Amino acid sequence: MRRILFVIAFVNLLASEVVLSQDFKNSIDLRFRSGFIVPHHGYMKYFITENVTGFQLNYGIQTSGKKLWHWEYNFPVVGVGLHHSGLGNSSLYGSLTGLYFFINREFLNKDSRFNIGNTLSVGLSYASKWHDRVSNRENMVLSTPINVFFQYEVNASYRISRKHLVSMSLGVAHASNGSVKEPNLGFNILTSALSYRYLFGKKLLKPVEKPADDTPYSVLNLAFFSSEKAIDGFTGKQYRILGLSMEKLYRVAPLSMLGAELSIYSDGSIPDLMVDKNDNSINPKASDKVAISLNATYLLSFGRVSMAFQPGIYLKNGFYGLAGVTNKAGLRVMLNKTLQLSVAIKAHWLAQADFIEVGLRYSVEKHEK
Repeated sequence: MRRILFVIAFVNLLASEVVLSQDFKNSIDLRFRSGFIVPHHGYMKYFITENVTGFQLNYGIQTSGKKLWHWEYNFPVVGVGLHHSGLGNSSLYGSLTGLYFFINREFLNKDSRFNIGNTLSVGLSYASKWHDRVSNRENMVLSTPINVFFQYEVNASYRISRKHLVSMSLGVAHASNGSVKEPNLGFNILTSALSYRYLFGKKLLKPVEKPADDTPYSVLNLAFFSSEKAIDGFTGKQYRILGLSMEKLYRVAPLSMLGAELSIYSDGSIPDLMVDKNDNSINPKASDKVAISLNATYLLSFGRVSMAFQPGIYLKNGFYGLAGVTNKAGLRVMLNKTLQLSVAIKAHWLAQADFIEVGLRYSVEKHEK
C-alpha cells in the first residue's frame, strides 16, 4: 500500500512539474502594502503621524525568449502598474497615486513552485496635496502635483497551481520632482506586501535557440545635456543647466558594461548656494558656475532600453567641494545605431535630488578587441 501511495505521489509531482513548465503570456498581480515613511530629514519627523497602507495592481506580459535579454534575465515579466498609498499624514500630505512600467525578474528555475526575485518600477506619480505658500505652507516635502515614481523590491513567491501564485515582498519607493521646483525633500516609503497573481492567456513554450550576443567590446559616448532646477521655494527662481560629457564603457558580461563618465556643466545656482553656505555676500566669478564630476557607470541593457547606475564624486563644485558625492541613475533609449536619448536623476548623498538630466548621446561601438 505504501508503494502504491508513493507511486501516486511521484506521478502527481511529475504532472505538476509538467504543468508548471508552461508559462502563460499574461498575468494580473494585486499587492496589498503596509509600511511607513522614512523621515530622512529632521523636519519630517514632527509631521509623520500615520503608517502607510496601500495597494498595487500590475498587468504583466511574460517575455518569450525572442531577445537575448529574455534569456540573460531568466525570462522576466514586464508590464504596467498602478500604485496608491497614503503618505504618513493624510491631512497635510494627502495620498500618492502612481503609474509605472515594471520588470519582475526571478532568480531560480522558473519551473519551481518556490522562487525568489526582484521588481523594479519606474514612472510618474500624482500627489493629492502639495506645498502652497497660503493654503499648505507646512508641506515642505513636495511642491508639485506630478513627480517621479521609483520603486525597488525583493520578493519570494509560491506557485500553488498552474494559474495561481502568492508572494511576499519588501520594497522601498521614492517620489520627488528632481528639484524642478522647491521645496522638494521627497518621500521615501518602506513597505512590505502580500500579493496574489493570476496567470492567463496564451501558453508560451521556452525557445530552443538562444539569440546571438551582440554586446559590443567597448563603447565611447559623447553627450550634450540640459536641465532646470530650483533651490529656494520662496523666490521660485529657476536655474538653467547646460553640459557635456564623455563616457567610456567596456563589456563585462552579455548585456552588461562597466566604465566611467566625465561631465562638465554650467550650473547658475552654485554661486547662490555658496552665499548661503558662507552666510555672507560674495562676488561670484564666471568659473564659479562650472561643475565637474566623475561617475563610475554600470550599464544593463534590455534591448533598445538600458539602465545606468552611476555613483560618483565632484572634481569641482564651489558649494559641495572636491570629492563631494554626486550619484546618477537613469534610462537610455536607442533612437538608432548611434544616437541615444537619456534621462537621469542626479542626486547627492542621502538621496537629495539635484536635477533631472535630459541628454542626447552619440555612441561609437567597437565589437572586436
